[in-house]
Amino acid sequence: MVRKLLSMVFFVIVLGVSAQTEDYVQKPPRDYSRNPARNAAFIELGGNAGLYSLNFDRILFYRDRFKSSIRAGFAPLPHGHYFEQAYVLESCFILFKNPHHLELGVGATVQRRYNEKPDNSGDYAWENIWYSVWRCGYRYQPRDEGFFFRAGLTPVFMSHDALGSHPDYFQMWAGLSVGASF
Repeated sequence: MVRKLLSMVFFVIVLGVSAQTEDYVQKPPRDYSRNPARNAAFIELGGNAGLYSLNFDRILFYRDRFKSSIRAGFAPLPHGHYFEQAYVLESCFILFKNPHHLELGVGATVQRRYNEKPDNSGDYAWENIWYSVWRCGYRYQPRDEGFFFRAGLTPVFMSHDALGSHPDYFQMWAGLSVGASF
């Protein structure tokens, strides 16, 4: 009888000690006023890469009315049996209080294209086409995690490429982005 009682006491003590371990204690919820959501993953239709791009955005400097972010994106573009690529880098200033912002930015896009050479010899070659892209638009990103949206005008400036097949030009593009912030 004493042995059963000691076994039960020992069992209750072990259970009580293991209940206090980290695995069983619920962590306090995240305080978004001190630690806001600074990351966003999203898809942009139109915009800097042309057709679409998959992107990651990180807010580096965070104040209530002013934020600064950097963005990197990638777009695989099917072209026959090749995949052309577009790579996007952009730096933005985000103005006004949460969750509605004015976003102003500047960036660069490089497209890897498989084009016919300008001498019309029937030969094709990979070329890099560089664009300077600007942004002026609306950004919805609340302080806490969740839905992310932005829409903006993205004027594009391009200087002629290395092969000389594309002249200097300016175009007005627009983009729409949907994703999640965390």
